[in-house]
Amino acid sequence: MRFSLPVALLVCTASAVAAAEESAAPAAVTVKDVSGNAHLAAAVRLYQKLDLDAALAELQLAEDGAKDSEDDRVQVLIYRGLIFSETGKLSSASDQFKRALAIRPWAEVPDGTSPRIAKNFSDARKSLWGMASVKPPQKRVAAPAPQPAAVPAVAPAVSPAAQPASDKK
Repeated sequence: MRFSLPVALLVCTASAVAAAEESAAPAAVTVKDVSGNAHLAAAVRLYQKLDLDAALAELQLAEDGAKDSEDDRVQVLIYRGLIFSETGKLSSASDQFKRALAIRPWAEVPDGTSPRIAKNFSDARKSLWGMASVKPPQKRVAAPAPQPAAVPAVAPAVSPAAQPASDKK
């Protein structure tokens, strides 16, 4: 009995440590277009950890660095809207969502967003564009240029009757 109690305690401790390590593992960043903006990636990680004030600060830095990237600006606005939604600032959240949707009407919230916030996002799209979903534009594949008619490489043979008289002997 003395031997089984320490073994059971050791097994329980080991499983608790393993569970703690799994929960402490960093969540995967699911932003599709984090095109090298480190502040945006940091903001997403902070948002996923629910450190919303720090995420807002990183989003401000990300916005300053995203002047030339439309994708990054859209992601900054969406995540700012998500944070405002989480903190109960629904009017500000809707404004951020509308700004993102004005740039990219087919933008979406990240996977795993709560249905309530996803509905707020959909409502913002509906008030801006009149519909709950917008499909992205189709990329047009350039049609192959028409080929010019083939020109024969060999000149047609000339019949003897068509030869000039000076050539006849």
